[in-house]
Amino acid sequence: MKATKSRFFILSLLFIVTAINYMDRANLSVAGSKIQADFDLSPTQLGLLFSMFTWFYAASQIPVGYVLDRIGSRILYGSAIILWSVFTFLMGFASHHLFATATASFLMLLGCRALIGIAEAPSFPSNTKIIATWFPDHERARATAIYSSAQYIGLALLTPALSFIVAEYGWQMSFYLSGAAGILFGAFWLAKYRDPQHSKATNRQELDYIRAGGGYGSLNQANVSEKVRWADIAFFLKKRTIWGLFIAQFACSSTLYFFLTWFIVYLEKGLHLSIATAGLGASFPYLMAMAGVLCGGTLSDMLLKKGASRTLARKLPVMSGLCLTMVICLVNFFEDQPLIAIAILSIAFFANAFSNLGWVVWSDVIPRNFLGTMGGCLNICGNLSGIISPIVIGVILQRTNNFQYAMWYIAAVALAGLLAYTFLVGNIDVIVPPKSTEPVPPRSGADALNIEVKQ
Repeated sequence: MKATKSRFFILSLLFIVTAINYMDRANLSVAGSKIQADFDLSPTQLGLLFSMFTWFYAASQIPVGYVLDRIGSRILYGSAIILWSVFTFLMGFASHHLFATATASFLMLLGCRALIGIAEAPSFPSNTKIIATWFPDHERARATAIYSSAQYIGLALLTPALSFIVAEYGWQMSFYLSGAAGILFGAFWLAKYRDPQHSKATNRQELDYIRAGGGYGSLNQANVSEKVRWADIAFFLKKRTIWGLFIAQFACSSTLYFFLTWFIVYLEKGLHLSIATAGLGASFPYLMAMAGVLCGGTLSDMLLKKGASRTLARKLPVMSGLCLTMVICLVNFFEDQPLIAIAILSIAFFANAFSNLGWVVWSDVIPRNFLGTMGGCLNICGNLSGIISPIVIGVILQRTNNFQYAMWYIAAVALAGLLAYTFLVGNIDVIVPPKSTEPVPPRSGADALNIEVKQ
């Protein structure tokens, strides 16, 4: 009997939920200029609103990761989808028509964004755990790239639509529609998602295939519920590789958060485009980013399948992507030529997405029974950029009244990530704490990008 391929249905669920996830993150960016005018916000205040999501998203990562390791993905993730969609829907009610003052309306926006941040906290730790559970090692980077591409294709397709809705029906309607879509999908997730050993669509041959390739299948489920000790977390946090990955995740996410927050405002105020034209122009960098994440994941898996070391297969896309991301600063020389500026932004976003293997590398070095908790740590570092970068850019705009220093800032952070991968991230090998029951997979090949670094 042939093996079933139900893991690809699971991948389609992750693709859809990631598209919804990033639509709910980016709809504020699309509505940002209208909200700024409606509430008479300064650039710094708008930067605070952009970052509010990430303050609470990052703060929730470790407790949510711990819960994920204890109860699994199905109920936690499904409930989270519905919750963040409800709070997205409620943002549409933050209007002068319902509140006595603009301050009260603005505070409601801040509160809803904070609650969305808390509710979305399980997203990427759950995604990582699901991919590691359902996919063998040689399919994992590509599977991650496919679901990650949803954040870009969703933005590419939905940003023009949301821009039209904001222009024609007001910014409130964009939140109503985004929220409603998420609520419906959250109910569908709860009805359809199951882990491999509980899935009626998965036969024994597929489970054996997943297991033989290093996926978890129905094995080692005791490890998933094994108690996570603080001593083990401290053990991980003493490793140079871990800190290198933290810095690189911050660097990659900084560019992403620029495109999720200030990007549409930049197109409107930096390149002087109308909101409708800005929405259309934004689709090109998003489509390039989708191509970048697919190319990076495909290249990594292809190298691994052809016998390259795990270190080469993972580090080559990340390091080359971070290097090319730095071209974003060249846009400063073409602000009076929007087509060239958008082309440069498209190249930079392609490169940023090409380097988007942070979660794949994390699942390579962190044992499976620590993925939830330690994934929360990685997500904190990545999403600190969502706190810091929007505010930094807002302050820069308030003091200089142009975006040029903001672009230099994004380029400098990408350089810091490249340096972290060069000098801190050693060989991509699993790091096993003392007394862990996690099996250690064999190393594959000689490392081509780094000398041995003592773990």
